[in-house]
Amino acid sequence: MKGPPTPLVEELSRLGYALMRLLLSRAKEIFAQEGVSLLQAEVLRRVKEGVQLPSRLAEHLEVLPSQVSHLLASLEEAGLLERHPDPQDRRRVLLRLTPKGEAVHKRLQEAWLQAYGQHLARLSPKELVLFRDLLRKLTEVEGG
Repeated sequence: MKGPPTPLVEELSRLGYALMRLLLSRAKEIFAQEGVSLLQAEVLRRVKEGVQLPSRLAEHLEVLPSQVSHLLASLEEAGLLERHPDPQDRRRVLLRLTPKGEAVHKRLQEAWLQAYGQHLARLSPKELVLFRDLLRKLTEVEGG
């Protein structure tokens, strides 16, 4: 199957990268206001979504377990996250957000959605639906 013309692929590649950089830059600004990095914010999000094991967190973040350990220690020190023994297996540690961590996560989520929503407001309602549909198509797992 032949793909789109190379010049178009190149332009789309540049535009996609520019959008990604713009959004990452904006996310860093938002998260810095709460005193957390992109990775720390992602840890809070993942734990909030139910990822309780540090090893699973490392898989989701695609980082080494030692990096997760440092992230968890910094979030624990900030009072945003707790580690506690797994009642079924005392050798394992489970993660949970503290009430402060829950509040920070909520503020991060609200601030991010507001900022991203402002960015998306450049599109008409029809363009928004088309953009969503195109992103869904491009992010589908092949063969799924």
